[in-house]
Amino acid sequence: MVIEGGGKKNDAGYWVKGEGGQKHGFALLEEVMRENVVTLPLLLDYAAGKHGDTPCMGTRQIIERQRTAENGKKMEKLKLGDYSYISYQEVQNLVVNFAQGLNSLDIKSGDRIAMLAETRSEWFISAMGCLRQNVAVVTLYTNLPDDSIAISIKETEVKTVISSFDLLPRLIKILPKCPDVKQVIVMEDQVEGAGSVQEDGIKHIPFKEVLSLGKNCENVTNSLPTAEDLAIIMYTSGSTNQPKGVQLTHTNIMYAIKAYIIQADLTVGDRYLAYLPLAHVMELATELALIAMNVTIAYSSPMTLTSNSPKIMKGTRGDAIIARPTCMSAVPLILERVIKGVAAAVENQGYLKAMLFTKALKYKQRQDRPSFSSRVLDAIIFNRVKEELGGQLRMMVVGGAPLSPEIHNKFRAIFGCTIQVGYGATETSASICSMDSDDYRTGHCGPPNYEVLVKLRDWEEGGYLSTDTPYPRGEIIVGGPMISKGYYKLSKETDEAFIEEDGVRWFLTGDIGEFDETGVLRVIDRKKDLVKLETGEYISLGNIESRLKTHILIESLCVIANPGAKYGVAVMVPVADQLKKIGINCGFHEDTCLKELCSDEKVTTCVLEELKAHGKKQGLGRWDLPAAIHLTPEPWTPESGLVTAALKIRRKNIKEHFRNDIKNMYDKVNSGE
Repeated sequence: MVIEGGGKKNDAGYWVKGEGGQKHGFALLEEVMRENVVTLPLLLDYAAGKHGDTPCMGTRQIIERQRTAENGKKMEKLKLGDYSYISYQEVQNLVVNFAQGLNSLDIKSGDRIAMLAETRSEWFISAMGCLRQNVAVVTLYTNLPDDSIAISIKETEVKTVISSFDLLPRLIKILPKCPDVKQVIVMEDQVEGAGSVQEDGIKHIPFKEVLSLGKNCENVTNSLPTAEDLAIIMYTSGSTNQPKGVQLTHTNIMYAIKAYIIQADLTVGDRYLAYLPLAHVMELATELALIAMNVTIAYSSPMTLTSNSPKIMKGTRGDAIIARPTCMSAVPLILERVIKGVAAAVENQGYLKAMLFTKALKYKQRQDRPSFSSRVLDAIIFNRVKEELGGQLRMMVVGGAPLSPEIHNKFRAIFGCTIQVGYGATETSASICSMDSDDYRTGHCGPPNYEVLVKLRDWEEGGYLSTDTPYPRGEIIVGGPMISKGYYKLSKETDEAFIEEDGVRWFLTGDIGEFDETGVLRVIDRKKDLVKLETGEYISLGNIESRLKTHILIESLCVIANPGAKYGVAVMVPVADQLKKIGINCGFHEDTCLKELCSDEKVTTCVLEELKAHGKKQGLGRWDLPAAIHLTPEPWTPESGLVTAALKIRRKNIKEHFRNDIKNMYDKVNSGE
């Protein structure tokens, strides 16, 4: 049951949470506080003691693996069985054994351990074992470039790295740049174990051996951490080339957990499908909150999530169908890809079915609340689509980047679930704002979270003022106990991003926001994304991208506008199947390669006209629409440096990489061609 309320201003003039939230969430929060649960290991102790034999974590069994090579790339297909679950008490026992095993390896309180591994139960168990020994965990995205991983490991002077069988060959190539590393703990593969490696002067220890060491040794009195001890050094991918290590204490993360507990309408019997990186505080805090709430976690990956995922063997069903989650988390890019996948599948069923689906979808999008007619349409049309995500999804939490209202509406209409958009940053432990579950509006990210303070600082250069009407606007400044201690060994960057005022620690987000009359926050711009054109008009590159990216043609997009230019231009990675359809209309054969289509002027012109028409429908103005576009067939990956590990574009790197193409576009636009 939801308590009504958005945000409000407190006596000091800061925006804070109103009365919104789940009653059972507040009850659980009171119990957690009464039990003096102030650190992450204590939270797991509490959950294990309370939930005991309830299923806690599930892993799907690998039955068969096929490896092939295609176009010089190694491919892997998996035949997967059912999920196998372990209880809360079993998870707790494994964590204790791992912690004691670390002690047997002479890893002591105050040390640091780096983790480079995929999201899986062993990641969680390893991290909690480290924290139980008061060992800080250095988290690394698996898709960070090798040099960034090496810098992060070297900078934190870790002597032990925890990795996985799949990532071990890559790690071995990186470690010569990390002279402090003496040992690697390897999470085993279900089929191939920990594998074998050539002698490289570094000790390799299987994960299960660490558990065995801990189980067989005498009970060790753990140096349990205090609330203000460092828990995580989380390396963000960021929009610059150099990753920054954000220092988060147990207190910081506990406040993010408390916020989730209050906002999520979840309890025993709910099932969560985990596939986002545990190396990010959003997923880590989410899973810890779920454990406090007695929710069962089933582990997955983006490569096996659905029946069409890249690693799923023909005849094998995707993880979501087997796990049947009631709740999931996602970043907007995932939702965009799901929607585009559904649209492409419907399109391939023929004109009549596609028309019926489109009309039914538009009707459901107009509904403010679930209705009888909506349920009829679900039974006739949408339930078959829902099955691809298990058929029981009722709550989706979205964060990491702005979610367009169009994608929000479409996903909610198709899958019949609530979508709670959140807003946060690693520096704020992923906790700033989140939508209430009964709020059906789109385009905002809810009121401030529990104990979060928000203020808007005037940015006169961009024309955003806290005195603006009808709504106050400005740079979003966030304060409270969830704010990071700062960046590891980067005092200058810390001083630029964090301030102390009125006895509160604040983080300067660089985002521009506005609060409406109900106290919910809209992120409307980013300081770095605003460009002033020759006409004196400001355009917001991020806003243009988020609106255009709802088009089925776009895989990745970056809008570029040089200060003082008359127009902006764009660089785009197209969706191959959709571009081929345009190519066929332009006279190309259906087997024409993507590279040839991308370089054809007629195809490029058709794409540009499509996007301009779509942009106008999305509310973009004349100056927002790109005057030219460059199509590139190569996907943007973190390894290429064109996107971050969280798949956000690196605008500066893209401008440099496509420098000549951008110049050619501007030359043509300026010459009037």
